[in-house]
Amino acid sequence: MADNRRTDSIREYSQGWFDKMVEIWRDRLDVLGVHDTGYLRGSVKKGHFSIGEAGGSLAFQYLEYGIYVDLGVGNGYRRDNGGNLPFLDPAYRLEHHLGKPRQRRPWFNKSWYISVMVLKDKLADVIGEEFAGLFDNLEHRERG
Repeated sequence: MADNRRTDSIREYSQGWFDKMVEIWRDRLDVLGVHDTGYLRGSVKKGHFSIGEAGGSLAFQYLEYGIYVDLGVGNGYRRDNGGNLPFLDPAYRLEHHLGKPRQRRPWFNKSWYISVMVLKDKLADVIGEEFAGLFDNLEHRERG
């Protein structure tokens, strides 16, 4: 019975957390002004959700380029470039009429990290309360 209550409590809290994450990410995109086309914001959705006694799985969907927006990278940024990105040089940008370089717009990673820590703490509380409750039923018996 206690296992069912714990699982139900974990499932209920996780479902609320799951729903809230989409709202948080969309709000972050709005606050940061990431809405040129609205495709990224519209792509942020809940995916698979499954919580059971032995564990669970939660998945989200969003357009892959959202990670590049979060990190402030994209076209022109390549692996193993040694840090030499001539298109970031102010003189180069002025000469080629490129305007300001991309800036990080952290809509995903920061929110994700904070929210996962909150979820972890809550689940630890739920499981810890159940574990502590096991000791409430212990009886002291004298040997005689």
